[in-house]
Amino acid sequence: MTVTTVKFSQLRLSPLNVRKVEPKGIEQMATSILAHGIAQSLAVYEEGGKYMVFAGGRRLRGLDLLRKRKAIPATFPVPVIIKDKAEAVELSLIENEQRENMHPADAVRAYVALRDEGGMSAEDIAARFGHSTGHVAKLLRLGSLAPAILDAFAADQIGMDAAKALTISDDHTAQIEAMERCGNNANAIRRALTAEKIETTSSAFVFVGEEAYQAAGGTITRNLFGDQGFADCPDILDELLCAKLDAIKAELKAEGWHVVEVCEEAPHDIYNRGYLHPVTREPTEAEAEAMAVLDAKIEEMEQEGDSEELADLFDQRETLDAALTSYTDEQKATGGVCAYVGYRGELQTRHWRAVVEQEAEGEPTESGPYAASMIERLTGIRTLALQQAVAAQPDLALDILLDSLTAQFIHGQYSYTIGADIKPTRAVINVEDELLSGSSIERVEPQLVERFGDIPAEARFATIRAMEQADKMQLLAGLVAITLNGTVFNNGGTGSRQQSADEYAEAAGLDLGAVWTPSQPFFDRLKKSALLTILADECGEEAASNCTKKKKGEIAVTVNERLPAGWLPEPARRFAPVAEQPTDEGEMSEVA
Repeated sequence: MTVTTVKFSQLRLSPLNVRKVEPKGIEQMATSILAHGIAQSLAVYEEGGKYMVFAGGRRLRGLDLLRKRKAIPATFPVPVIIKDKAEAVELSLIENEQRENMHPADAVRAYVALRDEGGMSAEDIAARFGHSTGHVAKLLRLGSLAPAILDAFAADQIGMDAAKALTISDDHTAQIEAMERCGNNANAIRRALTAEKIETTSSAFVFVGEEAYQAAGGTITRNLFGDQGFADCPDILDELLCAKLDAIKAELKAEGWHVVEVCEEAPHDIYNRGYLHPVTREPTEAEAEAMAVLDAKIEEMEQEGDSEELADLFDQRETLDAALTSYTDEQKATGGVCAYVGYRGELQTRHWRAVVEQEAEGEPTESGPYAASMIERLTGIRTLALQQAVAAQPDLALDILLDSLTAQFIHGQYSYTIGADIKPTRAVINVEDELLSGSSIERVEPQLVERFGDIPAEARFATIRAMEQADKMQLLAGLVAITLNGTVFNNGGTGSRQQSADEYAEAAGLDLGAVWTPSQPFFDRLKKSALLTILADECGEEAASNCTKKKKGEIAVTVNERLPAGWLPEPARRFAPVAEQPTDEGEMSEVA
């Protein structure tokens, strides 16, 4: 390795120098060179009569600072090692990695250059620089980001977490849009880029299974910087989920159960239904003999410690025990079974005595294109509007109060069967604020607290006694209003509670369309199949068929733009479905 000297005026910073981000400490470097000289030669290659510095950029900048201050002349001799240009990127990377930490953006660009221009694989690069192949693969993945994003990364406008989050998408346009919208917020970026994807850790995906999903043509985006992946085709996942649940429902019906419910998630009242326990029979002679043999083997092997063979014997024993318990035909004739997907993607079942409970709770609501969770939100929105309407009508609130108390004390009804849940109980309505955006609906309770919050706790009764009658009635109206609840809970049925809430709404003259219009966040929450159904119903089958190949987000925008003014989703029009009426031919007409 030969060291020679060249004039400072002959040196230029090479574009192959992997350090693009301006290094720190140039002032200190210039001071050191002036006091002690250049301790380490610069690495250069010759090109066009100039010497291009590919390793030693900080020293070159320090020398340039000294020249500008006239501390050294342009002819100042600089020690250099002349190399072949082909070695420049690799040697520059080695030199920079071994000294001051490089900005990650520079390392990313360098590895990409070694791959694209040097023909090196991730394995080759990892072996050269002592890194794991996985580490290099992740840096190369960052190198696939849009150039504008790498520039922002290098300028510290976004951090490493945000840069990693942006790699979820390979679409440069989508990456830039997500960065512009979410800035340096990695979580917001991930949400933006996966809005139409489903996490592979979700209960629905685990239940369907990766193998079945991919066999149906579904693809997965892997997150190299995290454990989770994302299913790119939610429509395929929905179809497989529905098909699997339909098959389970058909199987349970074939077993002869009086009531069969199959849901994507647990109904809100699943733990209030009690249990129906299976009947245990005595084992047959052959079964008893097989159990005795297994018990003897287990007792013998337990002395030798745990083993796979012992675990298998326990599994066989449990299988024989399970075969002794089953539900009788009589239990099925009066019982109900609910199958739903658990939190971890496993199928859960619950059995209960169904005849009495089914009559008390009412029939489950048919959802049409709307998921049960969306029906809960829509009827929740209608409930908030009803509360607001009743709060403005004290006389009506008094009638509702009298109706509720009469039902409970004179007719023996429970409060949960009445639209005004006066125990008293505050009705909790779980509706996200974004679904109320652009509406004139305001939650009653904060207004009530603001107006009557000065009533003291200790002298409350005396204060109320001294209030004006109009203020008393307004307080009564607000208190009654916040007990109202016609919401159809997730996977719950409709019954007398929703029917009485509809009567209150009619008496209040509630016109939901006058105070609330579905906004874009509402349509964004619907499934693609639901959006297409709504579009077909309101704008015709041709309009829906023209959108089948679009992404869900695009369809959501289209539906929002094309629906007629004043349109309301079916579950938001009433709390309880309209009863079917016989036609002139004596048949039943379809539910409106």
